[in-house]
Amino acid sequence: MRRLFQDLTKRLQDFVAQRDDVLLLVRCRAEECALILKQIDAIEEASPDFFWMFINDFVDAKGYVESLVTSFRERAELLAKKLADAGDPPWPALPPPALDPKTPPAVRLRLLLMYARTRIPDLTASNLVAVLAPLEIADPLSWRLLLRELSTYDVLSPWCHHMRIIARENPRVSMDVLSADMRSRLDPEDFPSTQLYAVDFSLEALQRANKDEILDPTVPLADRMQTLLIDASVDYSNRRYPLALDKYQLLYQFFSVVGNQALLGATLNGMGEVYAALQMHEQAIAHFEMAVTVAIEDESTPILLNVSLNLGNLYLGMKKWAQAVEFYVGAEALATALLNASTKLACLENIGVCRFELEDYAGAQQAWTNGVGLATKLGDHDAARRLLTRLRNLYREARMSDRLAAIDAQLRSLP
Repeated sequence: MRRLFQDLTKRLQDFVAQRDDVLLLVRCRAEECALILKQIDAIEEASPDFFWMFINDFVDAKGYVESLVTSFRERAELLAKKLADAGDPPWPALPPPALDPKTPPAVRLRLLLMYARTRIPDLTASNLVAVLAPLEIADPLSWRLLLRELSTYDVLSPWCHHMRIIARENPRVSMDVLSADMRSRLDPEDFPSTQLYAVDFSLEALQRANKDEILDPTVPLADRMQTLLIDASVDYSNRRYPLALDKYQLLYQFFSVVGNQALLGATLNGMGEVYAALQMHEQAIAHFEMAVTVAIEDESTPILLNVSLNLGNLYLGMKKWAQAVEFYVGAEALATALLNASTKLACLENIGVCRFELEDYAGAQQAWTNGVGLATKLGDHDAARRLLTRLRNLYREARMSDRLAAIDAQLRSLP
């Protein structure tokens, strides 16, 4: 996985550094776009170039460019205030055609980028890098047409000198409905001054990359073992329990020797999860408890939270309510400390279940009532409905008709 990110970073850096092409068309899914933007952020921090990033959704060219102009003006106003506070001269106004909705979208976008380039103090040291990365592209062919028009320039008088444009598009764009002439025009292979780059961070690609890294002798052993830990968790998720356990046992031996307590705790927790899935409860509990000890010694709150939840879930499945509630209470406190509201909500619900089974009805009522309050704050209507239903059943058993009516009113008010 590490190598995939390294390759992505190098590809982006190489494009920004080269001088022959203007546009890098990155084909990726919307969920992969966030990873790319994160890598661009890291590149920007170490780069002398000036980056302008836009993630505005694309519905049509006119509306998209209008949204970019609006976003640019808002950012420019903030910068103008900083300049004024520092006593520096303000930026000049945008050229009128760039502000005019009647100007063709590609022309407006060019003018906007050309204006942004004028704000660079020294073009011998820096370039403008524009990142156009819509998370949603409603009309892929119109988007591609805009990029085609944007990337076109006069070789003798290029509008895009000292400029690089990184643009996202969907991995697969069908052109079957187009005429042969239009298909040729919108084929990225024929775009002027354009490079194509396909990104694949699918689960299959990540798994292949992990296995390649594990077997690569040039990668340091410690890094390979961390990758093996990820690979073992993938095996567990796919119910390949014997394979996962073999890897975890190897990892346990390694991390015990090198003294990496955080990864040792994660390994013991993973072994406990495998044993729990195999219904080997005694072994699961033993490994979870060892993981608790390691996590406490290492002061690793996230691992301790995960292990506490696993123990609570295991005891809940075994109907050992007293043990389960003990770990859920601890997990709820840890989730609160980590500001993990969704986990806190799940803990409150299970605390209520355990207390109800222990005939601690007041404790169950308190946990579920707190859960309803938290679910309401989070806007989680499904959780609120589920917890209110639990309270309703509790009040019905206790024949508390006045509270039943209040619960029914709350349930009816939910969307």
